Amino acid sequence: MMLAASDLSLFVERFINGLADGSIYALLALALVVIFRSTGQLNFAQGEIGTMGAFFVSTLTLTGLPVFLSILLALVLGFAVGAGIERVVVRPIELRNPSAVIVALIGVFLAMNQLTALIWGIDARSLPSLFPNEADDFVTILGAPVRIARLGTIGVLIVVLILLYLLFTKTKIGLAMRAVANNQESSNLVGIRTGFILLLGWGLSGSIAVLAAAMLAPSAGLTGSLMLGPFLLASVAAVLGGLDSPVGAVVGGLIVGLVQAFLVGYHPSIGSIELTPDLLYPVMLVILLGVLLFRPTGLFGSEKVERV
Repeated sequence: MMLAASDLSLFVERFINGLADGSIYALLALALVVIFRSTGQLNFAQGEIGTMGAFFVSTLTLTGLPVFLSILLALVLGFAVGAGIERVVVRPIELRNPSAVIVALIGVFLAMNQLTALIWGIDARSLPSLFPNEADDFVTILGAPVRIARLGTIGVLIVVLILLYLLFTKTKIGLAMRAVANNQESSNLVGIRTGFILLLGWGLSGSIAVLAAAMLAPSAGLTGSLMLGPFLLASVAAVLGGLDSPVGAVVGGLIVGLVQAFLVGYHPSIGSIELTPDLLYPVMLVILLGVLLFRPTGLFGSEKVERV
């Protein structure tokens, strides 16, 4: 049965919006995967690094700097904060008690949340969009109005993926990062500076988190809780796709974004239960549990083989 024109336009609109939201989750999930592959840790402060970076972007734009330049400078801040957490918090604690790193990172999350509120206050701020985002800044695709900023967000994810691919496959640093992710001890034996590579990985992860927050804030509104919900969904996306798989992080993020978009647009029902946006987290939990029951490593995660 063919869709009516109005049904098709609604589908296209929700689909593209889902890809745009999913791109934010995919960026955050990528940041989580970059760290997890090399250290086996989840950075619970990832969202707060992004939030702090977004506030920094807002401050720079208020001084008259262009949005693009402000975001570039904020990426540097995100890199420094991410690298600093690894060097000052994670590395010393991991050497003494690896299991305590999780608690330490939760503490970093709380500390950064309070620090952001202390510096910038608790009032919401506006943040200019990197892309045209006025009322008439949209294009029509198959009869559906699609905002240019939404397409721009998807484009940012594509650019980041291309850059990461080039980094990991075409540069010595990227190859070293892949080696450390596979086996830190062997990397040390062949002369790779493991500590320096881990520092780069955490810094890169921080920059990606800031980029995700800067893409989200213009539409969601810049507050201290900006990244709490997206971080939870990105964590689901990372586990869903596979915590050691960048491809899985992207696919998982896009799946989460599409599920969210269609819950908002269609309100599907199961029997007498109507699936509204308020049920997004329970629905994602059910999907996640279903995947992990049949494939514990996620959709694209690699099976670990232990020799005995």
